[in-house]
Amino acid sequence: MKFCPNCKIEYEDVAKLCADCGSILVDSLPAPEPLDECDNCGREAPFDMDYCPHCGTLYASDHYSCNQHPIAVAAGVCIICQQLYCSECLTKKQKKYFCEKHKEIEVREDWALVFQSTDFYLAQIIRGKLESAGVTVNPTNTTNPGFMADGMIESAIGRALLRYPIKVYVPLDEYLAAAAVLTDLSPHNEAE
Repeated sequence: MKFCPNCKIEYEDVAKLCADCGSILVDSLPAPEPLDECDNCGREAPFDMDYCPHCGTLYASDHYSCNQHPIAVAAGVCIICQQLYCSECLTKKQKKYFCEKHKEIEVREDWALVFQSTDFYLAQIIRGKLESAGVTVNPTNTTNPGFMADGMIESAIGRALLRYPIKVYVPLDEYLAAAAVLTDLSPHNEAE
């Protein structure tokens, strides 16, 4: 049997290229990276990481210093900025660690809310800007819920009244890049 190294699809021995991506097939796939379960959140993460990328629990046996208090020992990592902080500087919400600056960011699983609006078209523009900058996006509430109020919800006012905003989420490790893209989107830049 042959395998595509990108798609992980199995092919007959006579095949030479992947039908989906065009990669040259190989005889075997590399062994998967060993995973370890986090004691805090229960999710799996690569065994060789110093912290859990899902919740920020610090695994390293070495003592690291807090970014805010250099003489304090770090207790965890902010899942948004991946910086080390002591227990005094960290806030724990839903088993996830946040620094003071990022504690108000809405997080679902491994996705952080970077933008929300009741204006469908503005949300689509933001989504396009983020995608063109190479940021992975996961928008929610994008379907047309017009049936809920005889079409009234199709407008921004209707979405606002029914509290049905479009939310654009990005992966935790891409949040800062996405925020930088949105910061660069000033009215002056849009007019050019």
